[in-house]
Parts: sequence; C-alpha cells; structure tokens
Amino acid sequence: MFYRDAPAASAVLDALRAAGIQALYTRFSALDRFFRVSASPVLSLRVSCGLIDLAKLFPALRYPGIEGADAALLCEDHSPPEPRRVEIYFTCIDGEGSAADLRENPCFDVLRLLYNPFTGAFCDPRGIYPLLRAAAVRPRGGRWSAAALMEAAVLISRYAYSLENLAAGGPSGEGFPPETTRAFPPEVQRGLLACILSGQNAFAGLRLLGDSGFLDALWPELACMREVSHSKEYHPEGDVWDHTLETFRYRKNTGLTIALALLLHDAGKPRAEAAGGRRFDKHAEIGALIAEKFLNRLGFPPALTGDVVFLVRNHMLPGVIKTLPACRTQGIMESPLFPMLLEVYRCDLSSTFRGPDGYYEACKVYRAFLKHRKNPYRGSDGKKIRKMGDYVAI
Repeated sequence: MFYRDAPAASAVLDALRAAGIQALYTRFSALDRFFRVSASPVLSLRVSCGLIDLAKLFPALRYPGIEGADAALLCEDHSPPEPRRVEIYFTCIDGEGSAADLRENPCFDVLRLLYNPFTGAFCDPRGIYPLLRAAAVRPRGGRWSAAALMEAAVLISRYAYSLENLAAGGPSGEGFPPETTRAFPPEVQRGLLACILSGQNAFAGLRLLGDSGFLDALWPELACMREVSHSKEYHPEGDVWDHTLETFRYRKNTGLTIALALLLHDAGKPRAEAAGGRRFDKHAEIGALIAEKFLNRLGFPPALTGDVVFLVRNHMLPGVIKTLPACRTQGIMESPLFPMLLEVYRCDLSSTFRGPDGYYEACKVYRAFLKHRKNPYRGSDGKKIRKMGDYVAI
C-alpha cells in the first residue's frame, strides 16, 4: 500500500506554498512518507509562520489547546469509496528549528525525522537515519512512560517495528495513574486512536494498550471486553477483546469508519443479558449506544459517529438477511453504508471458525436487491408490481 495525501490536505499545502510559508511533515506523518504507508487521518505540520498569519490563511482554523500543537484544521474529502477526514495539526515556528525540537520532544528518536512536501526531501538534523531501518525501537534513555507507550502503540501499528526490552522495562498496568491520564485530553486520545486504527497492524497497538492498563484508565468501554468470555464452539479465538482484535487481521482497507465499527461492534456484549437462547441478547443495540457515547466523548465528527453507530447497530443483519422479508431489509440495503456493513460482517465472520460463507450469501442477496431495484416493474424482493388498472382473469 503506497502513501498518498488526501486531496483536501494537498489543498492546504498548496495554500501554504502560495503564501510563501515553509512546511515540514513531523512525527508519524514523516514516517508515513518514509515507509510509504497509507497516510494516517492525522497530519502533523511544522510551519514557518506565526499563528496570526496562519489564521488569516485558514478561516476555519481552531485552537485545540494541546501540547505541541498551536492550531488545527479539519479537512474532508468526500470521494468514494469512503470519505477521508484529515485533522491537520500545526506547530508554528518563527525562527530556528531548535525551538520546534524542544516543543515537539517525542519519546522515540525515529519520530525526529522531517519531510519537506515542497521539495520531496527528508531532513535528518539529529542523525537518526540508521535507526529508521532497525527492527526494534525503544524510547530515549530506555525510560518508559505513559506518553512513550502511546507513541509505541502507533509505531507498531503502522510500521514493521517491534519494541525493544518491553517485557523488562516497559510499563505495566500501573503505567496510567489518574494524575497521568489528565495529561491526555480527548483531542489527544482521538488522534492516538485514529493513527492506530489506520495502521495495517492495528491489532498490535490495541493489544499493547490493553496489556498496559491504558484501556482501564481511559477507555473502560473497551477494557470490559477483556472480562467477557466467548463460547469456544463459536469463537475459538478467545474472549470478546481477542475476537475484536482478530477482526482487524481481515481488513482489506484501513478506512477509519470500518475500523471504528470493528473496534466497537461487540462493545455491547459486556452489558447484554441472556434471553431466548441468545447469550448476548440485543448486544448490537446496546453496542450502538456505547459507540455513540464513546465517539462523542473523544470528539469525532458527528457524521462519522453516525456512520459507525449505523454499522454497529446492524452488524448482525447480513447473517440473517436472506431469511427476512423485504420490508425489514429494504431501508438498510438502500443505505450507501450497506457495502461497508458487508465488509464489517466479513471481517467479523472470518475471525471465527465459520469462515466467510455467510458473507458471500449476503452479497448474493444484496446483488439481487440492486438488480430488482433497477427494474421499474418489480419490487425490491423481485416480485412483479401490479399497476393500477391491472386485472386478474377468473
């Protein structure tokens, strides 16, 4: 998978260039370019101007009030197959780059790489190039902290890195005391989650956060999945959290909408009760409510949240769609999100022992629905429509 900038982000770079403002990719944005992986939904830019100049150039600029970022701008691209939302974070530097180094101060040296999008050249002022191709990375000085673990989760999710000496010196469940978690507001958490989920190895970063105590401290909606066992007959991969991580191995793309739906599709199981032979009765409906609250708390855009809630609420439907009457399924299959729903179902199903057969059956039903919908003489179920004035011979 090769790197490409979202068109909306490219428009921002064009505006900066036209205004004579220099820009450099920093942190994970520079590494995305270096390793040529799909760009994350977060773009970190160091710009050679003051905040006032930046505000004049982008009227929609906002000021997140988080460490290392002076301003932010949400860019949206609605081209298919999935809308891409890129949150651009600006660090304004009037003067030498050394001031920026002090402000950004990443825990891992590999995050000091810079990239100039105007010249297509990388900048390595700290001489860290030999580290970029190393198999394992470790935080500077070997000191693990909550911030270091969060950066590590992104590194192993997006690139082919392993973590050096994690078992011996890495953080444990005590790595996120209450006074530490206050340093990571929802804005930071949202960026962290977006960067992890858009990585090819998202399951690795998520597992690290679960094992470290991060989920317990900041995302209890996800942490409680680790406490719910699955029937080995249907889910030999493990508990609800293990199953959730396994679904990420079957993704065909790293779009954020599907990734968030996979992350939250079984969030309702810890609160669901057994009824009518179903161990997790109404877990999809419960999970949709949990997903909405979770995404709202982290500040995800309302449109994205609504799409994810739709997918979570209906993620079980493809499995029974062939047995339901058209009046129950037509509205959902007419949704432009239905292809994404099928993809969520495919990943969900493939992570169990059952395999993707049910997914192919659901696709067959959907193709038939699309075919009949184009026919003005038949309903969505394929039955002939009787028009006014028709009569039946007797």
